[in-house]
Amino acid sequence: MRSNPATPANPSRRGKRGHYNSANKSRRKGDRAYMCSPHLIPPIMKRLSDEQRGFVEKIGFGSLLSMADFEMDKALTLWLIDRFSCDAEALEFDGGVSVPVRPLVASVLGIPSGPIQVVAGLHVGDALRTRYRCLKGKNAEKLAEEMRGMTEEEPFCMAFMMVILAVYLAPNTTKLVNRYLFGAAQQVGSLKQMDWCGFVADYLFRGIRKFKESDAPFVFVKGCVHILNVIFIDLVKHAAFEVPNGFPRLGFVTTEHNKWVASHPFGSLLVTTHVLHSAIKLTVIHFSFIM
Repeated sequence: MRSNPATPANPSRRGKRGHYNSANKSRRKGDRAYMCSPHLIPPIMKRLSDEQRGFVEKIGFGSLLSMADFEMDKALTLWLIDRFSCDAEALEFDGGVSVPVRPLVASVLGIPSGPIQVVAGLHVGDALRTRYRCLKGKNAEKLAEEMRGMTEEEPFCMAFMMVILAVYLAPNTTKLVNRYLFGAAQQVGSLKQMDWCGFVADYLFRGIRKFKESDAPFVFVKGCVHILNVIFIDLVKHAAFEVPNGFPRLGFVTTEHNKWVASHPFGSLLVTTHVLHSAIKLTVIHFSFIM
């Protein structure tokens, strides 16, 4: 049986499991404080045809095809959100440990980080808007089902992007596709050259800031909060705990790892930053190779 780790030299700020500054506020916000749903991605990927999987690889999102199963833990996730400094864009722990999140997004997700900026709210022509009107206001999970029957590359890729953005990479407060991102998703030929890592990071950081600043009774954290979980799990150092190496990290950090971390007092877990430089270096090497 695994024992609880001893109190480390650099514990995070709270010693009790699930104890975070925004605990009372999050309870006012209901049972679900975020819509990010990494557990939905593997089933969606498994239902794709070989041809559709090829389309996904072609646009640069092949890492999602081998994404590991991951069930979020609400208490741990909200605790990490509380540890996140919006000004420093970093997870901050006692002992002066500060973990910049932006440089690690690519190593977690393995999606394109190209030179073209992702712009929300781009104009969509009347012809294209009419052709794909079916996407407007569509539930992302329902669209994922319909996507399975698409055989043409362009319609499939646009639907695929709208689905993964809505349920995972840039979720808002609902499971509906975000029409403001349709203009970016329609640029199928340029998707692999776009800076999706930067966009996902910006969207998450804005979402966390709005969540912390809001006094509304029901507020969701917008963005891919799964990133914070993966980074923290990778930082945990304990003799009875080990996560396999590999890139990107979403393919190797699983529900079982998350359950182990969530079953311990968060603040007593020793975190080590020696993996950060390796992860950043690996990200640079990987994207230098594919570009």
